[in-house]
Amino acid sequence: MKNKFFLVLILLAQTFYAQEITGSWKGELNIEGTKLPIVFHIKQDKDLYTSTTDSPLQNVKDMPVDKTTFQNNELMLEIKSIGAVYKGKLNDKKITGTLTQGGESLPLTLESFEKESVKPVSQKVLHLSTNMNESIKKLEDFISYLENNNAEAGELSIFKDGKEIYKRNFGQKNLPNASATDVTFQIGSITKTMTAVMVFKLIEKKQLNLDDKLSKFFPKVPNADKITITQLLSHTAGLGDYVQGKNEVMWLTHKTTEMQIMDRIVEQGSVFEPGTSSEYSNTGYYLLTKILEKITKKSYSENIKEYIVAPLKMQNFFSADQKPSNVFKSYQYLNSWKPVTDFDFNNVVGVGDIATTPTNLNVIINSIFDEKLVSKKVLNQMMPKEKEKYGRGIIKVPFFSKMFYGHSGGTYGTNSLMVYNPEDRISLSYSLNADRIGINNFVIGVLSMLYNENYEYPKLNNQKVSRSELKKYEGDYSSKDIPLGLKIFVKDDALFAQGTDQPEFPLEFTEKDQFKFDKAGVKIIFLPESKQLKLVQGGVTYLYDKK
Repeated sequence: MKNKFFLVLILLAQTFYAQEITGSWKGELNIEGTKLPIVFHIKQDKDLYTSTTDSPLQNVKDMPVDKTTFQNNELMLEIKSIGAVYKGKLNDKKITGTLTQGGESLPLTLESFEKESVKPVSQKVLHLSTNMNESIKKLEDFISYLENNNAEAGELSIFKDGKEIYKRNFGQKNLPNASATDVTFQIGSITKTMTAVMVFKLIEKKQLNLDDKLSKFFPKVPNADKITITQLLSHTAGLGDYVQGKNEVMWLTHKTTEMQIMDRIVEQGSVFEPGTSSEYSNTGYYLLTKILEKITKKSYSENIKEYIVAPLKMQNFFSADQKPSNVFKSYQYLNSWKPVTDFDFNNVVGVGDIATTPTNLNVIINSIFDEKLVSKKVLNQMMPKEKEKYGRGIIKVPFFSKMFYGHSGGTYGTNSLMVYNPEDRISLSYSLNADRIGINNFVIGVLSMLYNENYEYPKLNNQKVSRSELKKYEGDYSSKDIPLGLKIFVKDDALFAQGTDQPEFPLEFTEKDQFKFDKAGVKIIFLPESKQLKLVQGGVTYLYDKK
């Protein structure tokens, strides 16, 4: 749900001669420490380019690329089925650029290779541990390591065959102003699964149809006469994302009216024609929530109580209008833990406002797949199809050969996950209200313990760097490699970086003269003697000079 930003303006100096683009190109996406190989095969017939893509670790081969253009050594590839666009610049058999998908942008450098010389990547087949007690012991050691090194705070719950086999709250004692009465977490976009469940309840009651047009409820929204309920559920409606402000990125941290939000939705217009592509959109679920409330003539929280909380007999499950007072506060690490200004969750009702526990999330996802909360027909409708990334309230979360289903959620300070694997009948849910290693590294660690995979603990450094020491890195830096300026500055006794026309982001100390920003896979190495720094991202290093 939150706005995610990455240092991604990676462009090479302009060249004015044509280079060969046809052939096979490979690269790796670095997703918070996890490397995902990507391959593109490009062909040319006269002036027309066509291409396909492979994702070996996800068993995807020869997926069609809908649009391929190459002009002035600039390559653009668009894959509508997964809502992805790659843009890069070719220079000496290397393409440096950015892959954008679902509102996230990641650097991706492609290198030419001979297709025949590459052996297929075989996907490792995983098996759930036959000794769960041993796996739980490894998991306990992992969580204790993170807690003892002041790396994470949150809660983890694991269910097997519908019963909780592990639960632990950790790290709260390391945070300032910790409260012993807090028990719930903001779960962000996992809320969308609940919204989808309730929309399907209306469909089963024949109060709503999947083919109903948005114009029936909100005729002023762009393309409302073309957008269906199905498209709102599956992020294929082509609407923008109202969570992203126009003049202020984090505009929903303040009290906002429904009229202001609707005006923003109309102002953003359409990103693509309905049904022709997919792009993650909070707007779709905001509108679904309003439709739910219009039809039932009840508030979102009243619907939640009727359709989810009461049937599952849950406690500690709240929507924003219930004003929960037992929610763990969010923190980010800026040389020490500092509180995060999060959403005013009344602005994201039905989109990302629910506060609850990981145990409750496991109850819900198990009830969905056990067909207690929804029918078998509805479950099949909610599930993502073979080439879909997003289903209708349920998304895919792969881990090597294992496919989990559920939803992730992120606010400005708390990240959560709720997933289930039907084959092994195991589910895990967590919420992290303080995170230093990256949420991807955390869940990979947990799943590695459960599936007997080797996992190297993240290296952590709790050394405090004085303000005077940080001040020596301050300054404006420029690079001959890319037209992206970089400002380094100290704020609140922590070091920050900011690219030209981009949001600022905190830098965490790792070792002498070295800092990192895990969310974007950025590493910065300062060279004080030569008044330079090296920016490393996506396996590419750029040299910057201090002005």
